[in-house]
Amino acid sequence: MTRANNNHHTRRYPPLDAVRGNALEMINVIKNDEKAAEYFFFVEMFNKMNSIADGYNGSFGTDLTATDVSYLTYRCCWENNWARLNTYKGETTPHNWMAKIATQATYSYLVEQHYIYPVRDTRTQDYRLKIRSINNTDLRQAIVDLVYVPELHHALEMYYVKKLPVADMAKSFGNQATADKILKTAEKTLIEQLLNTENPYAEIALSTKRPLNPELRWQVWHDRIDDDGVTDSCQLLRELLSTSPEHIDWDENAHNFILAIINQLNWCERDRDLWYERFFNNTPSARLAERYAVRNTWIDNRYSLLNKEFRIAVRTWWNLNAS
Repeated sequence: MTRANNNHHTRRYPPLDAVRGNALEMINVIKNDEKAAEYFFFVEMFNKMNSIADGYNGSFGTDLTATDVSYLTYRCCWENNWARLNTYKGETTPHNWMAKIATQATYSYLVEQHYIYPVRDTRTQDYRLKIRSINNTDLRQAIVDLVYVPELHHALEMYYVKKLPVADMAKSFGNQATADKILKTAEKTLIEQLLNTENPYAEIALSTKRPLNPELRWQVWHDRIDDDGVTDSCQLLRELLSTSPEHIDWDENAHNFILAIINQLNWCERDRDLWYERFFNNTPSARLAERYAVRNTWIDNRYSLLNKEFRIAVRTWWNLNAS
């Protein structure tokens, strides 16, 4: 990744200082003053960009820096004549709004480059927040900032960022019942944001009743080639393999068939090993994650993608040879 030079320091930038307090004017200055834009993205936004980088690094084992995130955000905003900035209506501060763009831009880049894979098939009720256990205050703040509704944001900030006692929250919202109701709504909203928007915080901010990428309960390995409707008639494929002239043993026929299929897929050595270990041996994700120095969820996501390619290849083979 191209890294821009970071000159993070404490001085202010006069053109931006002149419009502080006027969010729309600040965005206009950023669009029309190249040096102001560079200062805003790479200096003024440094702490938020650093929190976003820390979030991805902690969750996915990447090595992003604040400068990397700033560069990706700058590029995203600059494209198509500042198209992203032209959508700003002043609904939140430029800094919080830009932090949201930063998480989206970084997420998109990492997915496009296959560093990470998105979480799918999630339900809000399956998760609870564990933000209070995060030591980094800026990171807790960045996560809470995903919620923009003022009342809900205030409740989350009090409880998860400032870690105030529940009694203090009750005073702020009038009574305990109201405080509990608002916090419950805020927590649900934040969980939905974590699950359904592009951000790096889901794994570190949520605990779950089930894995983010649950392992499927497979049958014995030789039945997996026709699992989930790989062919129109699973039994026909089974009969074909069981009567192969090469071997009379079903296991050996299926094994050879599978190897022939994956040899056509041009997978790298790591992908072949990962898929083989999971498919044939049911090797736990944790063991493979340790072998490749990645997170368990990366293993699960990668295996899921590889297995989809395998199933498509089997279906293609069947369509060409079954007639």
